[in-house]
Amino acid sequence: MIEECLHFYSDGLKLEGILTYHEESLSSPAILLCAPHPNLGGDMDNNIITSLARVSADMGFASLRFNYRGVGNSASHIEDIAQRFQYWDRSLDGDDYSDAVVDAHAALAFIISQPGITDDIFIAGYSFGAFVGMRVVAENKNVKAFAGISIPFGRYPLDFFRTCAKNKLCIYSENDFSTTAKDTLKGFESLSPPKTLELIENSDHFYRGQEDLISQKVCTFFRNQMKDDMR
Repeated sequence: MIEECLHFYSDGLKLEGILTYHEESLSSPAILLCAPHPNLGGDMDNNIITSLARVSADMGFASLRFNYRGVGNSASHIEDIAQRFQYWDRSLDGDDYSDAVVDAHAALAFIISQPGITDDIFIAGYSFGAFVGMRVVAENKNVKAFAGISIPFGRYPLDFFRTCAKNKLCIYSENDFSTTAKDTLKGFESLSPPKTLELIENSDHFYRGQEDLISQKVCTFFRNQMKDDMR
């Protein structure tokens, strides 16, 4: 497995990311990985995101994980740390999170432009990153399917995604502080097919010890989507 530390630009800002792929692969389908919320400890080194990167490389995918503006070594238009925290905090209450979506669009364009990347493009997001990924999936015709882990149903408006006809996988736990099982089931029910719902038992929002299980489910789902396209 190879991991390349790199940077790309979004809204004039230099953002950091890590491209992960198998060293023997000459061409690869690609997965954009969208991290959780920065004010809740979310960045590209999150346990779910790094597991997805590693497992997807083992299964023949290339992936890009990245830090949103103002996170880690990614630049920001806001220099003051307290103001930056407040800026991100507003998005926790369902307010404007469009800058994160802009950053994710830029990250997607970057990985699509890399040599050897095939037309099989997917997005996987965790928690807040799932909603960011959903926005990009709904707005970009190049993305074939989506996987969301602990999607915070009930926190953000969902109208933009209800009619999305792309295949989608929703993974959840029954003990998740970010959303209730009831809200998850209600949100999932409102989505258009095709769609799949997976419960991870005996877990919570962090899925400690179950990261690779989740990653395998996500990558298998994307692999099956590729097989369906070939029929």
